[in-house]
Amino acid sequence: MQTDALSGFDSAVKAISKSSRVALIHDLDADGISSGAITYNALRVLRGKKPELLITQTHKTTQILPQSMKKIRSKKIDVAIIVDFALDQSPQSLKELGQVCKTVLVIDHHKDYGYPQNERTFIIKPQHFSQVEPSKYPTSKLVFDLFSRHVDLSAYCWIASIGLMGDNQLGQWRDFVGESAKASASSVEQLSKCVDIITAIETLAPKKLNELLLFIASSTGPQKILASKYAGYLKTMDKKLDSLFEKFKKEKEILEKQGLVWFEYKSKDNIKSALINKISNELYPGLTVICVQDSGKNTVSFSARRQDFKVKANELLENAVRGFENAGAGGHVPAAAGKIMKKDLSEFKARVIELLG
Repeated sequence: MQTDALSGFDSAVKAISKSSRVALIHDLDADGISSGAITYNALRVLRGKKPELLITQTHKTTQILPQSMKKIRSKKIDVAIIVDFALDQSPQSLKELGQVCKTVLVIDHHKDYGYPQNERTFIIKPQHFSQVEPSKYPTSKLVFDLFSRHVDLSAYCWIASIGLMGDNQLGQWRDFVGESAKASASSVEQLSKCVDIITAIETLAPKKLNELLLFIASSTGPQKILASKYAGYLKTMDKKLDSLFEKFKKEKEILEKQGLVWFEYKSKDNIKSALINKISNELYPGLTVICVQDSGKNTVSFSARRQDFKVKANELLENAVRGFENAGAGGHVPAAAGKIMKKDLSEFKARVIELLG
């Protein structure tokens, strides 16, 4: 499988030419933005021109949204590259994209959902060629390693490090991150601050993510990001996060038998990832933490974390939402997320408790 996966990727990349019409579609968190920026630069060097289309979707999803498909059709895209989300979890969406584009290349580090690959569709994940657990091989490092087989990306190792830290994998790649910090005349702390800036934009100003990705892709080092207008969002983000963290301390529910920490709250900002990372990393790395956010809609969103890998957060959430109307969930072993209709919240919680025993 290792040889097939890498040779298949190489063939797909070599088939991309200056005359190809390329769309790049990425996830919205720090790893998604970083992997998008690296892939953007790799394509620019590889074919001597930038992608014809850079799509930043309106919200996190494993599908190509209708408005994205409309752009792909109108721009006559024939090569679609997806980074850092499991499009294979939404087979109908992947099939539709494959009917529009001659080539679909999915580069991702989530669970493999067994989509039947064909001459138009190629999916590569760490488990296809590496012994590293997929959630510990973020897509920013994955695209850095894969495209480095074809072009010199050493100037962008610091961007890969931002993505690694964004997915909580400094421990797995500490040497690489340290070397990247040294090469970019920065520090691990500065790279971590860049993660915080991306998270702040994702939370408070998601419409700016597209321009932020392009800014990162064109930057010579993390210092540019730290001195940018985007860094101005950090203060507001920290204030909101601190307020919710204090609320969590007072209102959390701990179910000791299940090893579960449960917290429900209301917020208009999509802050749950930043909040749960703080809770899980700082307070409860050895417990299953679930945060449920009510944004005032008819759905609620939720995130789960389990840092010791003793519970597979992705499978826990997928099983807990199965059969619900307008619901979905997925992610990694230590970190996953999803949404359900608000009316199903009590049943969802009951299922989680039952699944955890």
